[in-house]
This record gives sequence, structure tokens and C-alpha cells, in this order.
Amino acid sequence: MAEVTTHDGMIYGLEALEFKGAELGLISNEGLDWGGSDPSTVKVWAAQKRSAPVKEIEESPGEDVIEFDLIELKPANLEQVMGGTVSADGKRWDAPKSRIKLEGDAVIRSADGSTTEIKRASLVAKPKGKFGYNDVFKIHCKLTILAPADDSSPYGIDTEPDATPEG
Repeated sequence: MAEVTTHDGMIYGLEALEFKGAELGLISNEGLDWGGSDPSTVKVWAAQKRSAPVKEIEESPGEDVIEFDLIELKPANLEQVMGGTVSADGKRWDAPKSRIKLEGDAVIRSADGSTTEIKRASLVAKPKGKFGYNDVFKIHCKLTILAPADDSSPYGIDTEPDATPEG
């Protein structure tokens, strides 16, 4: 009988990042940086109660932005994150006339076995880096999580995506 293990709740390492159903190329060793802006609030003060605010109202819920550097700059990978065109032989990529924003779903597969599914996100990318011998040229990408069209949860984390339900 196979041993069944339970996920310990620690999510780490990047196995793969998919956007619009296709796996992106290699991402720098720094991995994915999930950040964005913090929620902001406005405190309401009353003249009669000076010791503390009487209410706190959410001004902005903040945003979730995942940043990463694509380092495998094959023409197909460049087209996937920046648009543009790839030559018929697949050896050359030409940038689009103007910077574009792509939109689609995303999936993060972690080394610990968990999966994070993002229903809708925008992706903007631009070249960044140096042509030197201590690093590689890269494409800096920002994946911003957007509200799904169906007003459902924007993302979910499954710590045991391959588990077979009992019963």
C-alpha cells in the first residue's frame, strides 16, 4: 500500500508558470515575487471622541502583482509575453509596434506539489538587464491579478491537486 502524505502547508519553489494555458520559459532563480500594493483605509474621527477613530473605511483593497524575470529568451517565449511576431523558421522575434498588455488565466505549480490557479490576470513585459558576463539579459514581467468576469474568487491555492477524493 502506498504511503499517503499530507501537505505540510509550506509552499515553496517554482516548478512552472503557465499563462493562457501555455508554460512560460525559464524564470530567473529569484522566482516569482508576489507583491502589489497594500490595502488603504481612511480613518473617520469625531470631535467628541478624540482618543481613537470612530470608524475605518476601506479606500482601496490594494492589488496583487506577481513579478518575475523571464530568462529563456527564445522567440516563441518572447511572443508569449510581449506579443510581436516570430519568423516562419522560429529563429527571429520582432517586437510589436507598441507595448501591449496581454490578458488570460495563469497557473503556478510549486516544487512542494501545490498549485495556485489565477482566473484572470494581465501581463505586461519589457526588456531589462545588461549584456555582460555576470548575468543574462531578461524580460521583466508583471502579472496583475484581475477580478474574474463572473465575480468569483480571483485565485485559489490547492495544496494537494493530485489527491484522489475518498469515497
